[in-house]
Amino acid sequence: MPAPEHSNTTISRSQEIRLVAGRELRTQLFKRSAVISTLIMLVLAVGGILVVAHLTGGEDEPYRLGVSAPDAETTTALVSVLGQVSDSNGLTVQVTDVSDTDAEAALGITADDGDVDMVLDLTGPSPALKVSEEGNADQAVVAAVTNVLQQSALSEQITALGGEPTQVAASVAGAVPQVEALDPPDQDSADFGARYSVLLIVDILLFIIVMGGGQTIAMGVVEEKSSRIVEILLACVRPTSLLAGKVIGTGTAVLVSYGLIGIIAGVTAKLSGVLPEGAVDIDTVLVAMIVWMIVGYAIYAVGYAAAGALVSRQEDVASAVMPLTMTLMIPYVLSFVMALGDSSSLLYRVLAYLPPFSPFLMPARLVLGVSSWGEQAAALVLALVFIPAFVWLSARIYTRAVTRTGARVPLKEVLSRRPA
Repeated sequence: MPAPEHSNTTISRSQEIRLVAGRELRTQLFKRSAVISTLIMLVLAVGGILVVAHLTGGEDEPYRLGVSAPDAETTTALVSVLGQVSDSNGLTVQVTDVSDTDAEAALGITADDGDVDMVLDLTGPSPALKVSEEGNADQAVVAAVTNVLQQSALSEQITALGGEPTQVAASVAGAVPQVEALDPPDQDSADFGARYSVLLIVDILLFIIVMGGGQTIAMGVVEEKSSRIVEILLACVRPTSLLAGKVIGTGTAVLVSYGLIGIIAGVTAKLSGVLPEGAVDIDTVLVAMIVWMIVGYAIYAVGYAAAGALVSRQEDVASAVMPLTMTLMIPYVLSFVMALGDSSSLLYRVLAYLPPFSPFLMPARLVLGVSSWGEQAAALVLALVFIPAFVWLSARIYTRAVTRTGARVPLKEVLSRRPA
């Protein structure tokens, strides 16, 4: 379709794009349904984080062990040694001298609130570990206490025989074999759980923003086409300016809405202690995610606009955009398959360089710790080279099909038809 003829008040292409983008931004950002859905998702995200923080908050409390010994010297020695023991959650055990307190009172059986979770009682004929209920015994603490008592008994026997307990203890400690995995899977690493959690959040955000923004653009194109508003718009602006403005305006609205949710949820998670620390550099991942989010949106948004231009009814939008949605699903699913498999394999490395796959696989590889910044930059350059070609193809389809109403326009016909 030829560019519309303008009067002496002709505006430039950049002004046309800004005009359309501003219209789309206001429409998408302040639409009542959009505001309500954003608020609902924000409440759900923050509420979910707070619930997780509340349910997992008890794990931060160390296990409390009381020591009751017949003399102060034994008690002091045991408190010093057992103070280095860790419980099942990896926290250092809190050791307390309860020699002057009855075991039942210390455990809270005869008192309103107990001071300890377990009592090591050495006042009887044999050592005993006392708890209020069997389920309250931390097995890691039980094993550590047993080991300390056995080492003490062994040292006493060695001393009685004229030996040196320190040398024997060193020899015994050096005889423990260390298990070494020569080819461990990535998910066996200590920080895999934290990395996978971050990957899950990043991928879901990418998928929602890219597909959600694309679907919004496709439905907007069909709405304008079916109501014939597009004919009025094309009398004022060029088709390519209309396409660019819709993509930029809708994309900005989507990024602002979900960006607000992401920032508030991230701050909530960090303040509540839910956000994993140490395993992943959250700031670096956030920057990479934003960059690939913009690139991924730019790749798929113009495709969704072109697909929407092929149909004239909202009922046909789903079938028109199905090929793009399926293409989007492939790298989304592959990112999780890669995380649970061999993420450093050649197959995933090659696939991550393909522009339609890069927005999902590259940040995933960065989160999993198998991608360098050089690899990220090379994939980004390839994507930036691919985007203009795909934009040109999508704009060609959009320009030739957006004014054709009625039955679905065949893609082959659009690509082969000469412009009027």
